Amino acid sequence: MIGLITGTMSSDNIPLGPLMIGLSSPTTKPKTLETIEMTMKRFSIGYALLLKKQKSFIQDSLVNLAKSRGIDLVKIDTEKPLVDQGPFDCVLHKLYGEEWRKQLQDYLILSPNAIVVDFPEAIERLHNRISMLDVVSKIEKLDNDLRDGETASLGIPKQVVVYVPEKLSINETASFGEGLNLKFPVIAKSLVADGSAKSHKMLLVFSNEGFEKLKSPTVV
Repeated sequence: MIGLITGTMSSDNIPLGPLMIGLSSPTTKPKTLETIEMTMKRFSIGYALLLKKQKSFIQDSLVNLAKSRGIDLVKIDTEKPLVDQGPFDCVLHKLYGEEWRKQLQDYLILSPNAIVVDFPEAIERLHNRISMLDVVSKIEKLDNDLRDGETASLGIPKQVVVYVPEKLSINETASFGEGLNLKFPVIAKSLVADGSAKSHKMLLVFSNEGFEKLKSPTVV
């Protein structure tokens, strides 16, 4: 708010005339969005994503919004060592492999305060289609305990890991896979879920002969 004061006298009783006063002193300029951006601490987030993920995730609207909030999204050059880039407050990635894992480890040695989302060891369980669902069974048990015997509204499919496909056989009456009683047709997919196109491939198997096309280990 701005007010108008008249008849103000100085310490020497000299009329100062009308004065415009505001919330800040006359020498203080009002802060604009640009000056706020310049004074606030900025954070640098390096991202290493596959091209498909970049196109769907790193949009101009996201980059501009992050920038206005003091966050700079910087593309990591995967052709260069990670330790030669940055510095980054956070590394956001969805890459796999021992070489990339080693690069993340080396980077954290030089920048121990940096955050990696997520570190390979932290998501190892999610690369296995069996272990990734272990937590669901625990949630189901907890849910039942909390509801005092009520049936939980979540679960996991009947599945088993096949390591020797050529020895696998299913018929209409035989129980298969630790009593799961699977019957044709069945869905088969790779045990490893690492985000690659190969890991997303699924097969619909209609007979025992179809198992000959499977590569171990496979989840049925």
